[in-house]
Amino acid sequence: MKASEIINQACEHQGVSKAELANRVGIFPSSLYRKLANESMTLNELQKYLQAIGVTAHVELVYDDGTAYNSTENHAQLLNHLEIMKKEMDLKENALQLQRKAFKDLRTDLNSAVGYLELGQKNEKKTSECLAKLKNVHSSMGRTIAYALGEGFGEEEEIVDDSSIEALEGKRVLVVDDNKINQEIISDLLEEYGLMVETSDNGEEAIDKVIKNDPGYFNFIIMDIEMPGIDGYDTTTRIRKMPNRIRANVPIIALSANANPEDRRKAALVGMDAFLAKPVDSHVLLSGLAKLQ
Repeated sequence: MKASEIINQACEHQGVSKAELANRVGIFPSSLYRKLANESMTLNELQKYLQAIGVTAHVELVYDDGTAYNSTENHAQLLNHLEIMKKEMDLKENALQLQRKAFKDLRTDLNSAVGYLELGQKNEKKTSECLAKLKNVHSSMGRTIAYALGEGFGEEEEIVDDSSIEALEGKRVLVVDDNKINQEIISDLLEEYGLMVETSDNGEEAIDKVIKNDPGYFNFIIMDIEMPGIDGYDTTTRIRKMPNRIRANVPIIALSANANPEDRRKAALVGMDAFLAKPVDSHVLLSGLAKLQ
């Protein structure tokens, strides 16, 4: 039955005119007539108008397994389900828009990269300048591709200025990763900018180092997610529960090849301060540390 038929039947049964109904719900009669004519009434509105007439709506829900429920409580359940569906559709539309933007940005970055290469070839004096610009384009491409792949929609990394990165010199970082090659790559990158680096092969070892050293000994922890034994999430949870608040509040950056929205949400829930995708761009990593100091 259509919403207009339900309203008409209820008004007729209760002896309430459309004008009186409009007055009860606080709208102009013309607005109510349009809604009825266009069948544009939402379930929330239908419930509101029926209550104003003095009628209780019972909605039957039939599930895939054949189970059926009929009660006013299920009406609220249905409205909640529809609201969830709407939010999911909005998220998908937002993701699609971000993907479109990502591919447009990627095309722009590729054109810029070609232009800088050609400029550097024609003018040797500007080669170093063009290489620096190419590095920025590469960093931008990494974030753009992450968008296009659905990794962290709406979470574009803000690149900070060089002075903030220079202020990282002398800071101590604990790199937690079960892959020795990854440890070496990240360590070399950080040490090149004057940071002091220590490494751990797993979560247990990382926790032990945090406990054995003085509070505040580590300025940052870069935490791999997938590790043998306890993973990065559990390691972070145990650090955050340490009784000494200085140890417990050390900034932790997640570093993982899996960078989908669910992984990012889980990292935030356990108390990680940032989430970067592997392979990480050097300037993005340094910017992430600079923002947390």
